[in-house]
Amino acid sequence: VVWGGCFGTTTLVCKYNPGRGARRWISEGQPSPQPRRVDRTMASEQGASSRKWRVHKFGGTSVAEAKCFQRVKSIIESQGDGTLAIVCSAMGGKPKVTDLLLQSVETAARGDSFGALLQAIREKHVDCAESILAPDAAADLIEVIDHDLSEIQDILRAVSLMRFEFEPIRELVSGYGELWSTQMMVALLKSYGMNVAFLDARRVLRIEELLTGPAVMWEESEKLLDEFMSGLAPGTSIVITGYVASTKDGKATTLKRDGSDFSASIFGKLLKASEISIWTDVDGVLSADPRRVPEAQVLSELSYSEAVELAYFGAKVIHPKTMLPAIDAHIPIFIRNTFNPEGGGTRIFETNERTVERKSIIAGFSTVENVAIVNVEGTGMIGVSGITQQIFTVLNNTAVPVKMVAQCSSEHSICFAVDAGDAAAAKRSLDEAFSREIAQGHIHAVTIIEDMSIVAAVGDGMAHTHGVAGRFFNALGNARINIVAIAQGCDERNISTVVSAQDTERALRAIHSSFLLSEITVSVGIIFGDADVAPVTGRAGGALSTARSSRGLPAGAGDFDADSHIGMALLTLLLERRKWLQTRFESDIRVRGIMTKVGDACSHRPLPLLLAPLQLLLPSSMASPLRFCPHL
Repeated sequence: VVWGGCFGTTTLVCKYNPGRGARRWISEGQPSPQPRRVDRTMASEQGASSRKWRVHKFGGTSVAEAKCFQRVKSIIESQGDGTLAIVCSAMGGKPKVTDLLLQSVETAARGDSFGALLQAIREKHVDCAESILAPDAAADLIEVIDHDLSEIQDILRAVSLMRFEFEPIRELVSGYGELWSTQMMVALLKSYGMNVAFLDARRVLRIEELLTGPAVMWEESEKLLDEFMSGLAPGTSIVITGYVASTKDGKATTLKRDGSDFSASIFGKLLKASEISIWTDVDGVLSADPRRVPEAQVLSELSYSEAVELAYFGAKVIHPKTMLPAIDAHIPIFIRNTFNPEGGGTRIFETNERTVERKSIIAGFSTVENVAIVNVEGTGMIGVSGITQQIFTVLNNTAVPVKMVAQCSSEHSICFAVDAGDAAAAKRSLDEAFSREIAQGHIHAVTIIEDMSIVAAVGDGMAHTHGVAGRFFNALGNARINIVAIAQGCDERNISTVVSAQDTERALRAIHSSFLLSEITVSVGIIFGDADVAPVTGRAGGALSTARSSRGLPAGAGDFDADSHIGMALLTLLLERRKWLQTRFESDIRVRGIMTKVGDACSHRPLPLLLAPLQLLLPSSMASPLRFCPHL
């Protein structure tokens, strides 16, 4: 590797060992030549475009340990006939291999010892290889990994000497994790008799760096891939390294954040695939963050546009840029769960009747948190052209990205949302740029409102549908949530509001309930008297016993006499009749909390949590009517 910098030019010579099949070298930044099996029948002019491909990408959680690799192998076996392109991330889990590699570069740049990090990386891969591969195959792979770690060690020694962290070095070192996990997957699949070939993506994938990030050089990449594919026997599937690529000069680089997903989409387009499956650790794209909205549902269908909007607003299942090649090539993307492969998952494709005419209108809800509002206000702004341009020019020069903009029609004020950490810099720059206007009173002030969140509703069905905005804001109003700013695009696919950070969870639950559950949500709180606590008998006892076992609770937990006491009878009745009430009256009855007498929270008694759809027990700090009612 040769690089130049403020410390001069440094050269590292990294050896390539063809005898052990090491699959890459780093001389002049060139990816390694791909060894070919001489005992394979060569297909004449068999290019990528002449086959029907399906792309499957497995993320870090899907290849985190030995059992995960075996699970992935089973999924691949279940795919039936057809040629597969399998894209692998680096091993995930705790810690993630990519994080360890990047940490090793940072450690070396500080002059600290990085040996323990490399040893942890080696142990993670060796343990996995020895668990899933035959001894000979494991030994071969471990030798390749040791060879690569030796190269990395040489590179890190140079970084340590210079006390400088070069970006090309980060790119090079961070990509090794995908190389190892992919080769391990190839060895595992071959051990089960599958016809697969290893492809180092750096051999065929060429990119160039633009202001907006990595851009694929499609013509050159397609030509290189066809050359590789022409040497494969018919019916051979390929296992591809995610995340890594090469520059137009052939130097090793990466696709940056969520690069393995991006790799899957890129190779889907290059191979003219019929579908792309992203295997992760969730059942699909959810209608909201399940940590905040327990009733969040898996969305069976999303349009590309809806998925991009939701991904931007925090739904981290898939990154917006990941989808661009698939969108361009009209390839459907499926989000599936490696740990629940029988689940339906989410299909992301073009806008269609199912996305436009869904009953709920809204596809999902998401948030952007840690936001601040910057407000520029003044009577001197009214009717003056160029003010908005000047404001955003200042923000651009200060490198402050804007997440949302709202302006009143009188032009008296304009506000915009930025990351909380950028708010002070934005205010300083605007105060300086408009100092004369502020001194003259034409602009009154540049102010900051902190501790804000953006809450967004997304759905193709919003367009040209009457009453959607009214229903959205009515839900927030009924939840007593104040709205600071509002924005909506003219495509009517997204309504965004800014609310106080402390109201984010209540806002999400309110609008989610309004659109995706029932017309009316009734929150119920039950306050028990001391006489309500007694052993369960009769019909309620049987119901409790069944529900208790389904939740894994111990025998006797939550035993109350629902036949004898009003509180437990009501709780049992709500449980039994909830679905009927939801269907018959479009009313969702939810038990939000249970309290015993004033001053004694439920958590002090073995109440049956299983009887309510949400958490029932309240912390002792809320065990009073004055705190209990606001909780509801």
